[in-house]
Amino acid sequence: MNIRLAGLQDLPALIAIDSVVRQDLQRAEQIADWLGQYCCLVSEVQGNVAAYAVMHRHFFGCAFIEMLMVSQDHRRSGLGAALLARIQADCTGQKLFTSTNRSNGPMRRLLERQGFVESGVVEHLDERDPEQVYFWRSG
Repeated sequence: MNIRLAGLQDLPALIAIDSVVRQDLQRAEQIADWLGQYCCLVSEVQGNVAAYAVMHRHFFGCAFIEMLMVSQDHRRSGLGAALLARIQADCTGQKLFTSTNRSNGPMRRLLERQGFVESGVVEHLDERDPEQVYFWRSG
């Protein structure tokens, strides 16, 4: 496994592994925007992009992981944890936030294993599925 900064050349690979693109064609444009604007990391397995993470610093001036996506074939293999750990290492001494739907049990468990704690809830983003906000601070 290799983690590196993503570039525009990775756009086709990120679109291919993103499970939301199939239901929302605007997601491909969003991924392209992320590549151009924010810190985007990819995790490669045998030279192929298998996961990505997007972080920005526009959440009340704090770091925020906007997206963590692992390809269907590589879920629960440690790639998500490795990307989170890399971001956590890059955010030493800073506040780091992220969020996920309450219904996303695997992501919630991953965040808790990585030391994130629940920080709040945002209602009404997705019908009947609140967004759970998580917080992490090193040390």
